[in-house]
Amino acid sequence: MHAEALQRPRETEDLAPAVTMALALHVGLLVVLLLAGWLEAPPRRVSVAGPVVEAALVISAADLARAERAAEAPRPQEVSPPPQPRPEPRPQDAPAPPQPAPQEQLPVPDTREQEAAARLALEQEQARAREEQEERRRQEQADLTERQKQEEAERRQRLREQQLAQLQEIRRQREEAARRARLEEQRLQQLADREAEPSPSPAPTTRTGPAGGNEGTDTDLLARYALAMHQTAQANWNRVLAPERVRCEVRFTQIPGGEVINVEFMRCPYDAQGRESVERALRRSPMPYEEFKSVFQRQVTLTFCYPEEACR
Repeated sequence: MHAEALQRPRETEDLAPAVTMALALHVGLLVVLLLAGWLEAPPRRVSVAGPVVEAALVISAADLARAERAAEAPRPQEVSPPPQPRPEPRPQDAPAPPQPAPQEQLPVPDTREQEAAARLALEQEQARAREEQEERRRQEQADLTERQKQEEAERRQRLREQQLAQLQEIRRQREEAARRARLEEQRLQQLADREAEPSPSPAPTTRTGPAGGNEGTDTDLLARYALAMHQTAQANWNRVLAPERVRCEVRFTQIPGGEVINVEFMRCPYDAQGRESVERALRRSPMPYEEFKSVFQRQVTLTFCYPEEACR
């Protein structure tokens, strides 16, 4: 009984603010309606044919009374919800200890990437090996070329030295031949001087050759003498150094005994080596003399040509 009596005044106290707010709301609405009527814009006049018509909004006192009664009418009281029972206190749970983070799983290596990396490394190693091999080959080729150049230079130097030695030998032989020729000229001059002296009892000379026609000269012996000198020169001649089918006319001077002391080229287009081979052939061995004393000639002209059949 006492609880209910206490609860009713409390409910009345709870409804007072709600009623006050509802009344304030209705009064506000009424004020708005009144102001809307007063602040309404005057009607726009439109020029039309005919007389002017004026209209105005008229609110009667009955309408205002009905509006006031509607605002003052009490609204149905709102029923407040029954009070909710207070929740019973519950024991608080102890905080759970932090769980250790699970160990991160190691990534499984991709065998394809490993194979690709290994294949790439192998290809790079093979490429480096090929480059090193190519570099060695180029270096060996360069060394070989350098050695060939050096050997060629040495060969040319030896050839020049040989040619120089040959020229010096030819010059020496020519000087020696000139010296011997001078000595022989002097000896012949002495013999001529002695023969020019008068003899107290000249002995009669006996001709051994045939008399008449050719001043006692045996033409057959002279022909054999020329052939013998030609054969001796051809036997001593090195034909390799002479051009083929080219004639070389040469005149040489000899002394009794068949030794050649001077060589003079008449018409000979041979080069230095070809002429040297001809001169060496004439000086290599004495010309035939013993069996041809009667037809001995101090100066003889011979023709060198190879092959002989092409030069006749």
